[in-house]
Amino acid sequence: MKYIRHFLAGLAVGLPALSFAQAPNLAASTYIGVELGTGKVDLNCPANTDCSRVDSNLTVRAGHRFDPSWAFEVTYAHTDADWGILGRNYSAEYTGFGLGAAYTLPLSTSVGAVLRFGGASNELKLQPAVGLSGSNPGTTTTRSVKPYGGLGLSWQFARHWSTSLNVDLTRADVRDRATAPKQTVTVRTLGAGIAFNF
Repeated sequence: MKYIRHFLAGLAVGLPALSFAQAPNLAASTYIGVELGTGKVDLNCPANTDCSRVDSNLTVRAGHRFDPSWAFEVTYAHTDADWGILGRNYSAEYTGFGLGAAYTLPLSTSVGAVLRFGGASNELKLQPAVGLSGSNPGTTTTRSVKPYGGLGLSWQFARHWSTSLNVDLTRADVRDRATAPKQTVTVRTLGAGIAFNF
């Protein structure tokens, strides 16, 4: 375990050094970015309601380009939605860790379209409806591994900086109580962010 930690530490130090040593006209190969936007968990809502409301979302991406078009990418996403319907409160918290690839299609020297795909370990915490006089049934956590996909538009506006607009889609399992059967719902996020390339 000790040697693995040393190897990872060396890799973390070595990759940026190699990236800065590249010729000035080559794109930086390693990047980390933060995006803010909206997220929606498509729950099965009661009739004539919209309990699957859109709420804030945070996404963090880190990747390494192993050629001008392809990158290996790790993604973290979090959406926390709270809402009320007729005095009854709901809560759904989504957290996902993705591992996959990103393909960039150049549209110009600084703008590219990005296609993402891979697998995600998703966790969905659901607190069912709680009335004003009702007892809290507690939060039910359901974990699942699902494929994900996404589209983005990226603009490299400086040697080490880029900005992007991204749409991502995945699925997640959910239960409204611990003994209930699983249901599969869709999770959608839309965000704009900035990345540092080194």
